[in-house]
Amino acid sequence: MANNNIGPKRLVVGAHYGLKDFLAQRVTAVIMAVYTIVLLAAFLLSKDTSYQGWAGLFSNQWMKMLTFLAFVSLTYHAWIGVRDIWMDYVKPVAVR
Repeated sequence: MANNNIGPKRLVVGAHYGLKDFLAQRVTAVIMAVYTIVLLAAFLLSKDTSYQGWAGLFSNQWMKMLTFLAFVSLTYHAWIGVRDIWMDYVKPVAVR
């Protein structure tokens, strides 16, 4: 009989993240998309694309918060993606 790792001897590591991480990646993707659209709109609609213009844009408190939120979203989004790839495709549990 073949050993197909089904039953009580099956070793599962880091399971049960599914829906939470799926939703987290979608939310972080939306945040990064909004940030990209805001930057693109600022670039296309701004008459002053010099250093002073960009410094003025990023001196606003809302832009600082949006930039911080986008950076945290990027970090968390990448962490979830790399971790899921690692758990799905690296088979030896000892390596994980």
